[in-house]
This record gives sequence, C-alpha cells and structure tokens, in this order.
Amino acid sequence: MKAQRENRIDLLRGLCLLLIFIGHAEYSFSEGFRNSRGFSDASEIFVVLAGISAVLAYFKRGEGPSFVRPWRRAGRLYSVHLLLFALKALAAGLLLSLASPYALPLDMNGFWSDPLGHLPGVLTLAYLPYNLDILPMYMVLLILAPFAMWLAMRSVVALLIVSALLWLAAGVGHLNLPNGANDLGVWFFDPISWQILLVGGVLLGLRIKEGKTMLPYHPALFNAAGVFCIAAIPIAYLAHFEMIATIFGSHYHEMASKTNVGPLRLINVAALIYLAWNMKWVEDAANSGTFSLLRDAGRHSLAVFATGIALSNLCAVVMKVHPDMPLASQLLSLIIGCGLLLGLGRHLENRRQSTLARQQIDRPRQVAAA
Repeated sequence: MKAQRENRIDLLRGLCLLLIFIGHAEYSFSEGFRNSRGFSDASEIFVVLAGISAVLAYFKRGEGPSFVRPWRRAGRLYSVHLLLFALKALAAGLLLSLASPYALPLDMNGFWSDPLGHLPGVLTLAYLPYNLDILPMYMVLLILAPFAMWLAMRSVVALLIVSALLWLAAGVGHLNLPNGANDLGVWFFDPISWQILLVGGVLLGLRIKEGKTMLPYHPALFNAAGVFCIAAIPIAYLAHFEMIATIFGSHYHEMASKTNVGPLRLINVAALIYLAWNMKWVEDAANSGTFSLLRDAGRHSLAVFATGIALSNLCAVVMKVHPDMPLASQLLSLIIGCGLLLGLGRHLENRRQSTLARQQIDRPRQVAAA
C-alpha cells in the first residue's frame, strides 16, 4: 500500500480543497471564479480522485474489495456532516436570536422555522442546506465503491454499462434523492449521476493496482484534451453570465448540469485528469518538497474539507455584513483562509508521522519484552 501511494492524488486533492473553499466563500469574485475554469470544477476532479484512492486503500489483488473499511469511513463522514450541520445551525440560531439579517447566507432560516419537524430529515440526509450537500454525496459513493470494485473484477464492460445507464436515467428522468432544504426539492449533487465519476476513478485505480500506466500518453488525445479544456474556459464563463448563446441553445443547462454531471462536465473532467497525469511537471511538483503543504492537505482531506466549509460559511456572513469590502481585504481573507487549511494539513501530517515514529520505536521493545 505504501509503495503504491501516488503523490499526484494528494497534490491535486489538496489543490481542489483550496478551490472549493474559494468558490464557496462568497467573495465578490467567487461566482466568476467558479464559472471561469471550464465546464467542470474541483468537485468533479475530487470525486474521480476519491475513486482512485478508494481502490488503493480498500482493494487487494487476489482478495477483492473490503466492504467494512469504506463503510466505516462513510460512517465517519456522516458524523462529520452532523457536526458541521450542528455548528451551522448554532451560528444561524444565534444570529436569528439577535434579529440579524446576516443569518440568511447560512441558509438555515428554514430549519429554525421548525427544527423538530426538520430533525428527522437532518438525520436521514433528506434535509441538506447549501454547502452541506457534498459530504452526503461522497458518503453514498463510498458505500457504493466496494460494489463497483466487485463488479469490475468480473466484468469492466458490465460495470461501465450499469454506471452509464444509471447516469443517463438520472439525467433524462431526473432521478434523485429528496431534499427539503432547497427550492429544487432534491439533492444538488445527485449521487445517482455522480457515481459515474467514482466508477471512472475506480477503473483508473484498478489499473494502478495491476501495475499498468493509469492513462497512457497519446499525442493526438493529449492535444485534443488540451484544446477542449482551453476552449471550455471562455465558453463556460460567457455562457454562464449569458454573454453569448452557445451551440447547445436552451439545452446548455442540461449539457453542463452540475447536479447531473452533464456531458460537457464529464468530458471536461476526463480531459483535465488525462492532462494532469501526462504532464511531467505535475508529477515533478507532486514529488517535490515545494508543494508539500498541498500534499499534506490532500492526504488529510476530510479534516481540511470540513474546516474549509466552516471557514467559507464564516466568510459568507462577513461578506453579507460588508458587501462593499475592498478587494484587498477580500484577498487577505482568502490568503488567511488558505493558510489555515494548509497549516491544518501540515499539523495533521506531522502528528501522523510522529505516531508512526513512536510505533516503530515501541515495536522492537514489545518484541523484546515478549
């Protein structure tokens, strides 16, 4: 397992965590930032990487996938989700008790209108306010991951067909899980659609486990991926702000849907992963000490992500209080927030290394005592 660790996963995951924080902090530039990176964004990349990591962590050649470990991890995600919900509800409740309009960006006013009535929905993940819908989606995907690995061992084609049909049915038939916390009435991140990204990551992870090159380099494919990603940036940005009419016309929303991972998003994230894995400088950066802070954040993604969500909620309230905050102050806040996330990753990695060192020291002592 240790020999198979792929530093590029940690590096890219750490970068995604910072991008997710910036995109959700509600700075004056956050919306433009979210929509200026092509049809897909950090969330899709993060889920593909999660699929790869799940295989490396929970799959053994000759034995198959573990079911207990990823489900235990899903249970931990559930606990963290409930903790984040409680913190967000408490903050909103305090603001509401002060008759403050600044509780609005926390998106919890509906919960406090009938907290006991909404509590069952909170516990069953049928009540997911804004910014608290990513972990539940990831939790569902972790539960599904061992089944995807199991089916891939028997037939990759069958796994691809099942996954593609679920994705298509969810997109066309609008299959989704209920959510009483938003106007749509469904999960913003539809796990029935997003599973296709996890499956893609699982298949890539299995290639690593088999000792194969994850994404072989082909010049024509590399160039096509590069052209697509570059062209997607201005098109997605201008289309989002309705500055241009796209060739997809009224169907653009479906083609680029985040809820259902529209085809444009699916192609975009595939192209980005392919480019990242075939750029030598990305591999060099992942293995260098220069970007060790990003790697540490990516290695401890759950704690860093949860902290990032809390910080982004805080920033959203501050921006509501001071909507005309100078750009320099916003950038300073951004730098402090990213610094805190990177610092947390480094702290957790140092603690992990210290624990491993103590275990190595104690093990010979235990053997000698025996």
